[in-house]
Amino acid sequence: MGIAYSCSPFNAIQDEKEVKLIMDILRGKRLSEFSPDAAIYTSSIDSDKFLVSSVIKINKAHMIMLIKRGIVDLEEGYNCIQALEDIPKDITMDPKLEDVHMNIEAQVIEKVGDVIGGQLNLAKSRNDQVATAIRMVLRDFILDIASSLNHLREVILKRCEENLTTLMPGYTHLQHAQPITLAHHLLAHHDAIMRDSERLMESYKRVNLSPMGACALATTGFKIDRNMVADLLGFDGLVENSIDAVSTRDFAVEIISDLAILMTNLSRFSEELVLWSTQEFSIVEMPEEYSSTSSIMPQKKNPVVAELIRAKASKVYGNLMASLSILKSLPYSYNLDLQDLTPNIWDSCQITLTSINVLKNMLEKVKFNEKRLMELVKNGMLMATELVDTLVREQKISFRISHRIVGMLVKKALNEGKSLEQAVKEDLINIIKENTGKSISIPEEVLRKTLDPIENVKIRSVKGGPSPDEVSRMVRERQKALEKDYEWIIKKRESLNFADEKFSKEILSIKEVIKTRK
Repeated sequence: MGIAYSCSPFNAIQDEKEVKLIMDILRGKRLSEFSPDAAIYTSSIDSDKFLVSSVIKINKAHMIMLIKRGIVDLEEGYNCIQALEDIPKDITMDPKLEDVHMNIEAQVIEKVGDVIGGQLNLAKSRNDQVATAIRMVLRDFILDIASSLNHLREVILKRCEENLTTLMPGYTHLQHAQPITLAHHLLAHHDAIMRDSERLMESYKRVNLSPMGACALATTGFKIDRNMVADLLGFDGLVENSIDAVSTRDFAVEIISDLAILMTNLSRFSEELVLWSTQEFSIVEMPEEYSSTSSIMPQKKNPVVAELIRAKASKVYGNLMASLSILKSLPYSYNLDLQDLTPNIWDSCQITLTSINVLKNMLEKVKFNEKRLMELVKNGMLMATELVDTLVREQKISFRISHRIVGMLVKKALNEGKSLEQAVKEDLINIIKENTGKSISIPEEVLRKTLDPIENVKIRSVKGGPSPDEVSRMVRERQKALEKDYEWIIKKRESLNFADEKFSKEILSIKEVIKTRK
């Protein structure tokens, strides 16, 4: 399910009578004509291009309900529905009419006249209509983003399966810490992104509630059926309190917040790819299709796509802060300030969606340098922690004393330019005696396993650890969870499609009734 992001350029309506009629609709004879600069300043048409299809659909659903409730004449209502169906998705909108809602109403009135077309906004308002349209577009974005996240997760899990035994240094403070596997590290990124999926799926239920029928803020004296409209539009329920329905945007802030966290996780992943692609690390080679060279330095291969993911995360943060700032001092119920929050939603959704897709495509082609990773593992002091644990296990020396012994051993090795293995052979016994007063010997086979990075990783089979068997188990579980998340998206889309089918049947039913009358 895609979302159309384009809209035709604005063309002012030329016919003077038509202009007068439309301005009467907008100003209602209560006010004189809007100042041209004020009209431009308050227009939301740029952002409303996302809402066109949803607003048309809302108007049709509302009219179906008015007909079925006997509030609007059957044929007049059907004429309105037909006029709405004739409006193209890329409708040319006049900025003098402020927004998509008035442009669509004007198009209907132009086609069927103001006696019939004037019923279009009966028992509803732009306030509940825009809140509903935003939710409809946003739920599609959520499904698109969640689907793209699933594809990214699939790629990460595939790369994990390829690297279950690929050793690498684990880092804390960007310093070598303990040996792990590349699969273990990549899986950590996957799990953060999996939680992003969970947040979006959890938020969906708060987005997919209908404000329609709240009208401006106080509902209406007409006996409308809010649940019918919600059902036709594929909502799971209502935003019940009518003031809350038109004035809340917490659902939007929640999604932007989810996306900000998601972009943080994408940015951290991208940062590591940038860092690891440097000559100092030389852990990964970035694909040429996602790199650029320098305009002056021909040897350069710059990881520009990954860099931009980092930068674009900041834009989503900005959208989140702007949205919170708009809402923080806003009295209930509807205020036009809310109009300026809406572009932050679409901008955040588009940035996130494109960032996920480009990272997925890039990650599929990233090459990991296994030889370099093993060099980094062997050349450091990564087995020091396991040596501490060995002294505790084999010699019953307390952890803190063992920690001190190995710390002294590492310092001596570094000062004298020795490897950890060499220092263990030459200096460990003396340092143990110096700290404990005991002369001890450790079996050579025990020390060999202690200093072997592969054995180091294998022994860490505690749940969630880096042993290949444990990581393999986690990958299998994540794949099962991923299948369920794909199923969730399918079910949500099926639910929306089912509502669309019901919607079409209602229109067809009205049409058939009119035919029988003739």
